[in-house]
Amino acid sequence: MKRGRIIAAAICFILFAFMPSYSVKAKGPTYTDMQDIYYTKADCVVYAEPTYTSTVLTTIGANVPVNVIGAYSNGWYRINIGVICYVKMDSLTTAGAIGLPNVEDSQIADARKTAQELGYEFVYLRLNNQKMIEKEVYNSYVGKKVILYVKIDDELGVSFKMLYEDKVKTDINLNLTKTSAEQFGGRVVEFRFPEDTVLKGQLAIFQFKEGYDKAVTVFTTDLDTYDYVEMNTYFTEFSEFAYAPMTQVSNMRIEEYEIDSSLSDNQRAKMANIRKGLKYQSYDTEEYRDSLHSRLRKDTEYIDYEY
Repeated sequence: MKRGRIIAAAICFILFAFMPSYSVKAKGPTYTDMQDIYYTKADCVVYAEPTYTSTVLTTIGANVPVNVIGAYSNGWYRINIGVICYVKMDSLTTAGAIGLPNVEDSQIADARKTAQELGYEFVYLRLNNQKMIEKEVYNSYVGKKVILYVKIDDELGVSFKMLYEDKVKTDINLNLTKTSAEQFGGRVVEFRFPEDTVLKGQLAIFQFKEGYDKAVTVFTTDLDTYDYVEMNTYFTEFSEFAYAPMTQVSNMRIEEYEIDSSLSDNQRAKMANIRKGLKYQSYDTEEYRDSLHSRLRKDTEYIDYEY
């Protein structure tokens, strides 16, 4: 028996000695090509290679646009700032407050005028292709007397009044899908957002651009039933935009039609107040008021109005 075990051990030794050797290589990070503009957070460190041990090339301040050309699965972006270099993903964001565009934009100018009339600082937040406001960026303005304005497209923009806002727990996704159809002498537009966001302490003022002498009726999503609920009708007479104060980012349906006659002075005054964020109790439908009653916001001023 002892001799047999010795022979078996010897055979195993010989087989092991002559087996081909295989080197096990660790799988490296994957790389994905990109082409988008991102914005730096404060003290963004730029590296020569995608590793902390590489040379630090520079440090960039907040809200500087950089061209992102690639992403590594281990948390690095490849950027082009005249030279190819690398930054950690958490040092960039999809939106930045980098000042007003050089080209005159009537939508942004109109929103800025409204902010000035209310005595709020106006901050224009520019989005990249993802159209996502990351929660860290949004929350950095919470509690400040600021109107944070975002242009979604040439028809739709949104103002966030930040003074009474609570911090959001998720990013705000504004990468909507828009459909439009002619209907009964007017037009019906539907905006569908990827995610619903309830805004707890402030007022979102959606702007809808439709030129002059039109009535724009806004239907918002009831977040309990997900049915559309008629909100109000807003008029664009003597104004380029209709204003729809609301307290959520969610799907909307908008119906717009030509106005047959001019508005009364009271109606014009009402539209001027609505653009500042006032809600009219008698102007809201009963169904809409009931749906909002349990969710009234500090920064939403309700007043009675008689036609």
